[in-house]
Amino acid sequence: MKVHNGMKKLLFTSLFLLIFPSSLLCGCGTIQYVSSPSGVVDHDTAEQVLKPLNEARTKGMTCGSVYFSAVQPVRWNAKLARAALNHSLDMAKNGFMGHKGSDGSGTDERLARTGYSWSAYGENVGQGYRTAGEAVNAWLKSEMHCRNIMAPDFKEAGAASAKNKNLRTFWTLVLGTSNK
Repeated sequence: MKVHNGMKKLLFTSLFLLIFPSSLLCGCGTIQYVSSPSGVVDHDTAEQVLKPLNEARTKGMTCGSVYFSAVQPVRWNAKLARAALNHSLDMAKNGFMGHKGSDGSGTDERLARTGYSWSAYGENVGQGYRTAGEAVNAWLKSEMHCRNIMAPDFKEAGAASAKNKNLRTFWTLVLGTSNK
């Protein structure tokens, strides 16, 4: 079969575009997701986040010196998980931990990018925890993070993690209530 030069270029370009993006992902060192980039929820890990979160919320919890009465459990939200994933990837790729993104964005801007229209939101970040359970337990031991988790205003949650090239894991938990 004879292939014209134009067809060769098209074939080469198509193959390059299929292979090259995967090499970019390997280069940034992203390994683990709680919510996958395709938006498909990893139900095992989502459960690892929601179970201890909702156990604390439905039993009540002391955060620092303040006791928080039991509140309604939160349910998983894919848009919140997407915002959490994007922020975890940003922190892992750029080697920082904080609530402001490398582009200067805040949580509200990251939520808007996912199409989540909120009436309330909160965000917890952390690094170094090996599992979702470890991250949630650490947040529950921190007064500020625990207060976020126990806030009765929140109805939904999404979380994600990403590892950098040094295998350091960055976690993000986003809690929210949709205004829709």
